[in-house]
Amino acid sequence: MFDLTEGVGFQNYQKVIEHTPFLNYLTNSIVITLVSVVLGTLVNSMAAYSLLRFPWVGKQGILVLLLALLIVPFEAVVLPLVFIVTQLPWIEYQNGSWSLVYSWFNSLHVQIIPELANPFFIFLFYQYFKNIPKDYEEAALIDGASIWKIFFTIVMPMAKPVIAAVAILTFLRSWNAYLLPVLVANAQDVRPLMPGMQQFFSHSVDWGAVMAYASMTTLPVLIVFFALHKYLVDGLKTGVKR
Repeated sequence: MFDLTEGVGFQNYQKVIEHTPFLNYLTNSIVITLVSVVLGTLVNSMAAYSLLRFPWVGKQGILVLLLALLIVPFEAVVLPLVFIVTQLPWIEYQNGSWSLVYSWFNSLHVQIIPELANPFFIFLFYQYFKNIPKDYEEAALIDGASIWKIFFTIVMPMAKPVIAAVAILTFLRSWNAYLLPVLVANAQDVRPLMPGMQQFFSHSVDWGAVMAYASMTTLPVLIVFFALHKYLVDGLKTGVKR
């Protein structure tokens, strides 16, 4: 237990480093967040583009379903989600060999994959892509470009504002994730910062150390927000107006 009489000071940060695997939690959060930003932006943009440009049956129903999912809170589906992911197969490298395991429990990917697709982000991309002139894509098709080349070299470079907005929102959501990691990542070596703070708080009555942990967790979010908030606002305004 920590001493309550030491008050405010830099020694609180030293306590956090000494009494918790903070750097391990930080590394896990960075990995989870960066992978979520990259893959989430890619998955949601590709889903929106396919809904807009590809003539497949039932896409209007999918659009209606996406809009309906916007009002469903994550808390309403988290328990069925946990039940599913703890029974899914995954290939792991253990003891010098690859093996097939039937659970995603206590892993980094279980904190990334279930939340990659997001109805709100798909809707933002869809609204933005809808007003990109098709002339560019048709001209590229005539020149022999593939769909993949058109998407990555023409469409995505023209969608930088909404890409920035989705990337920032994904960063904030992944960095501050708490409920899903608490349920599926009990092992210390895969635990991110937010559940780590709850674990630290449950074992400490030193409010100075607790607040030092909270400040170190919040600082990266503040830096990213103040550095990129202009892109967030511009991207959201552009997506909604278009």
